[in-house]
Amino acid sequence: MNRSSSRKTLTITTGTVAVVAVVLLLGSQEFPWTSLAEALPPSIPRHSHNHPHHGLTWPPQPYGMGNAMLHSSETEEDQDHARKRVRKDRLDNTAKGDTRAVHGLGNRFTLVTVIDLDDKEDRDEKGRANVVSRLVYFSHERNATVEVGFDAEEKLETVTMTPAKEYQPEITDEEIKDAEKLARKYFIRHRFKRIAGLKAFGILAYKPEGTGFYDARVIYTSFHKNNDSPPVLAAWVDLTNQRILEVREELR
Repeated sequence: MNRSSSRKTLTITTGTVAVVAVVLLLGSQEFPWTSLAEALPPSIPRHSHNHPHHGLTWPPQPYGMGNAMLHSSETEEDQDHARKRVRKDRLDNTAKGDTRAVHGLGNRFTLVTVIDLDDKEDRDEKGRANVVSRLVYFSHERNATVEVGFDAEEKLETVTMTPAKEYQPEITDEEIKDAEKLARKYFIRHRFKRIAGLKAFGILAYKPEGTGFYDARVIYTSFHKNNDSPPVLAAWVDLTNQRILEVREELR
């Protein structure tokens, strides 16, 4: 599980931070605190790589993913990330200019990611344009995950919507900041003086005991003294309805 800070963005694409502490509150279960250093066994080299790759795809690729690239330098990797950002922005602008996507997204939404599919054929067996890339959004106004599909020429082909209770993508830095603002406002209004000076982090909240997604976009927002300390205050923030569902204070 990933933890992202609203102060310094740490996401899947830019890095991850262990979030063992965050789950202390979920489901009202208590777990021992583990620091980031303790979570990584020191005896195992992080970059050990001694096994052969004869006959295997290199670089390794997760199942269902294609076009993984081996970068020879940080500069080359940065350039690839920059190209992907430009392309994502270009597809996003195309989506915002299409009435189907505009209707599906509504006025409040966040762009989560772009997904490139394995099938790069321009046409299917019936001559229809194949969707080879998808932009994934979450619409707070529609309370749904919205996926916008593009063909190989970046022409918008499909717009699909999935209710929040059925599926939600990972949260964005923008959503964490919004959740933090709502939570801080709540704690200040109710005179939780400990909120001053605490750092906020957020993760997507799930129903207790692994029963699935919430019916709305709920962010578990925790406040810590530093990156490696357990939470002092926490709030379950419903971004769909702009409200606080539950709060908790650690009295220690």
